[in-house]
Amino acid sequence: MAESDSKNAQEVRRYTHGIMLYRRGMYERAVDELAPVAPREDMIGRVARFYYAMAHRRLGIEALQAGRFCQAEGFFRAAMEAAGRKPDLSAHLAAMYAKTNRHELCTAEMERLADSPGDGPQTRRQLAQAQWRGGKRAEAYMTLTAALRKFPTEGKLHMQLGLFYAAEEQVEKACEQLNKAVEADCSSADNHYYLGLVAAARRDLQTAVRSFQRAFELRPEDLVIAHQLALAAKAAAQNGSHFLLRLPEPAPATADSHIAQLAHYVTDEPDFVGAFLALPPSEADSELFSMLAGVLQIALDKHPRYADLHYHSSRIFHRLGQMDAAVYHARRAVGINPRYLEALVHIAHLCAEADRPAEAVDYLEQAISHGGDWPDVHYLAGKLLVRCDKQQQARGHFQRALQLKTNYPGAAEMLHSLAA
Repeated sequence: MAESDSKNAQEVRRYTHGIMLYRRGMYERAVDELAPVAPREDMIGRVARFYYAMAHRRLGIEALQAGRFCQAEGFFRAAMEAAGRKPDLSAHLAAMYAKTNRHELCTAEMERLADSPGDGPQTRRQLAQAQWRGGKRAEAYMTLTAALRKFPTEGKLHMQLGLFYAAEEQVEKACEQLNKAVEADCSSADNHYYLGLVAAARRDLQTAVRSFQRAFELRPEDLVIAHQLALAAKAAAQNGSHFLLRLPEPAPATADSHIAQLAHYVTDEPDFVGAFLALPPSEADSELFSMLAGVLQIALDKHPRYADLHYHSSRIFHRLGQMDAAVYHARRAVGINPRYLEALVHIAHLCAEADRPAEAVDYLEQAISHGGDWPDVHYLAGKLLVRCDKQQQARGHFQRALQLKTNYPGAAEMLHSLAA
């Protein structure tokens, strides 16, 4: 047991230090610190994997800029293995619908939809995809060519037709259609990405590098695109080609894009905040929790009436010792959701700490009335009522705490002292 506690404490230290190193731009050291923590299956492990992947991504971009294409490919591959296609903490929670393989029914429904008035290019594209998956490849081609006669400048239709040709290894036709897709919509990262794949298959490495580079400029968070760019650049360099990469500048670790990404994740994953608050106090508290307070503020700017975000903000400000801000957000949380038990108990603790015991008791009684009939709540209420010189009411809460939890630590002693 002691050995397990020691290992956990060591991993928590690595977790804290690794995030600090990442935020200070020391990516190699961050990778070393976070590597032993990333395999954990709890929230700390998930957050560690995010930063581990982000550190590899930054190292990959630095390697590309320096022309070290083999190293870049390895860094991007490691980032993908840790975090999937995109290093977005929130992407860990997303999933595609499972395929049912009922292609005939799917195709029939799509055909009815495509025949309805006002169908657009997206409907036609989806119909072609359903036909293709159902083995009706000739019909899929006909659907797309008919759609292109109606919507000749629709880039996604050209892209889909190019992908069908590529799937059947008709590389020249695929390249022609994907070039048309890029001409129709040069702002689509997918168009450039798929053109890059087909160009690489044709061994047109200059075009592949150029296409992947443009796709990466449009979608710099996409690790698959970054990986393919590194592979194409490595192959082109080995082939004696000369080219100049124009890569997106890595934003500083505290940039809005990174903070906004975390804010999105915090909104969807409340346990994220708990993973930080579970860390023991350390010299890193000021930097880490100030960063997290900023993240929560961005989330609140988008969702000002999310009681959870106010509750977590209050806990963070309390950790930072900013009591006024902690109380403000706690009040906002219970104002938005008067039945929010955790927030009611939390604000009671804040009031008790600020030497306002009567107000704290009021919040605890609200919590109890809304279902928070818990021994800890009754014990705290009893202690606060003693401070208010209301011994009889305090006695009732201590007795209830003992009813809910026999031999509750402290409750019996408090009852005994009141009886003396």
